[in-house]
Amino acid sequence: MPWETRSFTVTNPALLTDDPASNTIVAALTAIEDEMGERQGWDRPPRLFTLRVLPGERVEAAFVPKRLWNPGDNHPADALWRRAGSLPPVPPIVLPGDAHQARVSALGFMFEGWGRPADEELPPHLAQLAQRGARVNHRLSSRQEVRIVHAIDLNQHAFQVGRNRGAQPRADALGRRGGHSEKGYGTIPAALARMMHAMRHRGRLFPGQPF
Repeated sequence: MPWETRSFTVTNPALLTDDPASNTIVAALTAIEDEMGERQGWDRPPRLFTLRVLPGERVEAAFVPKRLWNPGDNHPADALWRRAGSLPPVPPIVLPGDAHQARVSALGFMFEGWGRPADEELPPHLAQLAQRGARVNHRLSSRQEVRIVHAIDLNQHAFQVGRNRGAQPRADALGRRGGHSEKGYGTIPAALARMMHAMRHRGRLFPGQPF
């Protein structure tokens, strides 16, 4: 299966940060969630993709074929970490780079899953399972179906676009990630952080990667 590439023209990006390139990346993530998520409906497969910021508020996205990042058809988070776990950790200090000059400006991942209301605590028996690493939100009667787009840019800044089913999307710039506590903020962002760092310093990470 060949790589799928898409081009997005970003107009009036939300000013979530003081960096124009970061705002363009967030706007591109919002467009991807809308055009390739919401408009195509729910129960879609997860997508791993690279982003390249171009002049004129344009962004190119290249979608990694599933066979290259999840050949065993495992849980998406486990598959990403299996691919990233052999890569070097992100160092605590990352020298800043220019997203407009980079072959890959950011690495993103769109997936669906189950969440729970922010103010709801897990019952004790599920909390114990969660502490052991089990996924439990799908077992709650109050569970919420969500679509999330995580992304890490070349400077290890994290971004997220999320949408509960039937609701409007929300976009956030989450600050810098990586370093020694990388898995403290989630397996998927931690995996993306390592993979983005490897792409920045090693070049292409996957066979046939267009940029």
